[in-house]
Amino acid sequence: MNVNWCKQELFLTFTLLLAFIMVSAGSSKADSMFGAAHLGVPVSSADTRSRGMGGVSMAISGEDFSFANPARTVNFWRAGFNAAISQDYRNIKDAAGSSSLRATDFLSFRGIFPTYKGLVVSFGVYQWRDLTWDYTDEVTVDILPNDFKRTLSTNGGLYISQLAIARTVSPHLAFGLGLDWSFGRAQQQRALDFQNTDYHNNLESYDFRYSFFRPTFGILTSYKGTNLGFSLSTSRSAPVSQRINFYNGYQARRKEELKYPASWRLGISRRLSQRSVLAADLEYEGWQSSDLLLASPFTADNQLRYGIGFELLPAAGENPPAYRKFPLRVGFSHTTYPFRIDGAKVVENSFSFGSGRYYGNSSGLADVAFEYLRRSTAAAGYPEENVFRIVFSLSAFEKWTSRPRR
Repeated sequence: MNVNWCKQELFLTFTLLLAFIMVSAGSSKADSMFGAAHLGVPVSSADTRSRGMGGVSMAISGEDFSFANPARTVNFWRAGFNAAISQDYRNIKDAAGSSSLRATDFLSFRGIFPTYKGLVVSFGVYQWRDLTWDYTDEVTVDILPNDFKRTLSTNGGLYISQLAIARTVSPHLAFGLGLDWSFGRAQQQRALDFQNTDYHNNLESYDFRYSFFRPTFGILTSYKGTNLGFSLSTSRSAPVSQRINFYNGYQARRKEELKYPASWRLGISRRLSQRSVLAADLEYEGWQSSDLLLASPFTADNQLRYGIGFELLPAAGENPPAYRKFPLRVGFSHTTYPFRIDGAKVVENSFSFGSGRYYGNSSGLADVAFEYLRRSTAAAGYPEENVFRIVFSLSAFEKWTSRPRR
């Protein structure tokens, strides 16, 4: 690999990425009410291109830095880096009115390197769970003369760092294997505010730390313009370290085993013409089979997501209309969260639109996606969250290879 190319392209990529972050400076982390201990808010592992298509990424062709299927990296015939961030504008509506919040999140970084004998090696890190959320309710206990107010708040996140290798074994079949290191931290506070002055208000803090490994297997097959992709992450019991600070100054440390369930993902894409493709994904995580104990009113549930997306590539003729000089992407996804609130499901629906542009004589690529998300539940007292999200990514590639057709 050309060292000078790496230095130049990495410098350009991160200069532009830093400029985007500085433009977003001053934003605050927005707390969502739709979260539960150890689960938080699920975050898609899809690239910006895929996000513009409803998060579909399992079986689409071309340069895409999504993590869900390690076999998909066989589509790369040149080395490249990618970094992505998002800017969220959240509006929360409830009986008391509405409020607006803003947040900037790091989403992913990945490098992909085609090597000898058809092997493609990749490494990177992406956000898997957003563990920043806030919950408040009124609690009644028979032995106490008055109700008290309970507040749970958590700040942190869970990330996955993946080292993967993939290889094409025939013109129509490829396999991939990824080693996923899941790591992260969550700082949680629990406050009890009593209406009766005979009782002292209670404030406890918890520091959770996560770290464990598990493999992800992937497969990709293609025949006459139709691609099929499948991946599986195995179940794993892993330790969670806790440090607890009680209101009276007492501290305690302990570890507990948390069973992370197996998850699988299935996708299909179909090239409708030389310059258009339709794709769909289905994902499942079986949290009901885990031994996760959640505080009332939360209970573990299976997480299910499906998405569908369409991409129209730029026109091939000379001097096309301005809107046909860029790829056009649209998509929709539906997600049920891995927990219920008072027995009611938490649902997220997302509509997306995206595009992209090569720069630097095809040695770089900028992609953008716009997502509108709505989170809701039938549980009493919960607001409706509407999120407008801008996802932006920059990629840098080897210079000496010809421009691919996405």
